[in-house]
Amino acid sequence: MHARITLFALGIVSLAGVALYPTLQFPSSAQVSTFIGPRVWPLTLIVVLLVLGVVLLALTWRDRARAPVNDEPDTQRPALGAGRFRHWWFIAAAVGYTLLMQSVGFLVASLVFTLLGTLLLGARSWVTILITLIVAAALMQGVFVTLLGIPMP
Repeated sequence: MHARITLFALGIVSLAGVALYPTLQFPSSAQVSTFIGPRVWPLTLIVVLLVLGVVLLALTWRDRARAPVNDEPDTQRPALGAGRFRHWWFIAAAVGYTLLMQSVGFLVASLVFTLLGTLLLGARSWVTILITLIVAAALMQGVFVTLLGIPMP
């Protein structure tokens, strides 16, 4: 199990490292007319991805060093169920989000996607789901329209 997580963490760190150079080629806020330039958001995501990948790698190496040696293969199989295929539902929701955005607009499609994502992640309380939708709408409106000055499509 540690080998798979180590490979995954190395892949994440590699992806962030490869994506860092092209991201630095984007114009900064000093080069464009907006308060926040096109470089800020992707650079923030790549730095977070890099840091979290390194943390995952360090934690995996630490846990591997602490774990007792067990030569027996792991025979426990994951349970079958809806959770096992949740990633496919997320992919379908992302494709649907892209298609829906063209017909109903960014804000409505984003709220539908947020609702589906919240349900797929296991939220069952309608109060929690409603709060998530309100916060998502406020953040989308606040970031794009107010902070970045980009009108909603």
